[in-house]
Amino acid sequence: MFKLNKWLLVLSVIVFIGLLGLSVYYESIVYLYAASALPVAIVIFLPDLGRHQYIRLKPKAGVRFLKQTIGGDPVLTIAFKPGFIRWNHSRKLYFHLNSMGNSESSGAPEAKAAGGSASTEAALAVLPFDLSLHPRKQGWIGIDLPQLAERTRSLSYTTDEVSRLLIRMADLEAAAMKVMVTPGAVTANEGKQLQA
Repeated sequence: MFKLNKWLLVLSVIVFIGLLGLSVYYESIVYLYAASALPVAIVIFLPDLGRHQYIRLKPKAGVRFLKQTIGGDPVLTIAFKPGFIRWNHSRKLYFHLNSMGNSESSGAPEAKAAGGSASTEAALAVLPFDLSLHPRKQGWIGIDLPQLAERTRSLSYTTDEVSRLLIRMADLEAAAMKVMVTPGAVTANEGKQLQA
């Protein structure tokens, strides 16, 4: 699919240059109008260079949300196959808060989700400052991938080997509470105090 789009893009650029040449050679405004409309077609065939990656739960996506208790703290584990996350091409990894409702918990679920044994899998902890809200879509929480990748420099494994992300539920709830609180909102009591 990507190769087809690449060839269509190259063909569209060649046709665009050809139409511009014909408009100059024949001094025809019709060719110029056709050339000016062609960039719309070129944009359609451009490859998706999105800066963000979204986790959408599909039957064959290979991603599982697991709720566990590690060291007495409830933790959300996002388990996936190594290579699922585009570390070099994405700035944020977004997941919807409703996707946690499809989670499961059992003995060693990470191994089942990622297809390996739990002892050989690499995991990264997602800290509170790694979490952010999507600026336009409600209910989507983002994980800052460059910050996570930077932390792996001091570890014995690379981002290509990571198959789990661990998020403390308390940190996730704090990030989700930002959705409920609108910045700059003044309650009735605060408004009365400000007026006095």
